[in-house]
Amino acid sequence: SDKPIYVIGTGQASDYFLAERDELTSLRAAKLAAREAYEMAGVSPQDIKIAEVHDCFTIAELVGMEDLGFYEPGEAAKAIREGENRLDGKLPINTDGGLKAKGHPIGASGTGMIVEIFKQMREEAGPRQVKKKDVDLGLTHNAGAHGSTIVVNIFERR
Repeated sequence: SDKPIYVIGTGQASDYFLAERDELTSLRAAKLAAREAYEMAGVSPQDIKIAEVHDCFTIAELVGMEDLGFYEPGEAAKAIREGENRLDGKLPINTDGGLKAKGHPIGASGTGMIVEIFKQMREEAGPRQVKKKDVDLGLTHNAGAHGSTIVVNIFERR
């Protein structure tokens, strides 16, 4: 391809099921998987230009945005209200409408998220294309088993 996208970081982590967790507004596995992916890629949350965040429920997207380090705890909702995550925002998130907009295809969710990141980074997303042109780092965050297992991938366009 003349528009290659590279996987430069990946992280996976597991944790207890929901009822056994110390905290209900954060997923430790997400923080661990994100840290592993960021370290492998040599980037920080502030370097990411676009993301697909697991949103099986609305609260899951907010929790994910904070666990990935994009926002401090309690600040994700404010960022959404201020338009930071729209196609023309500072950090576009779930540019295809998210998992619920696709019927949350369990088992195929992560693949669909990666396809959307690739389309955006290759500037092939059509009417959903983000407005900024420097989309060189993207991230996907996928969860399973009530957040007890998380995978984070980081992609780069060179």
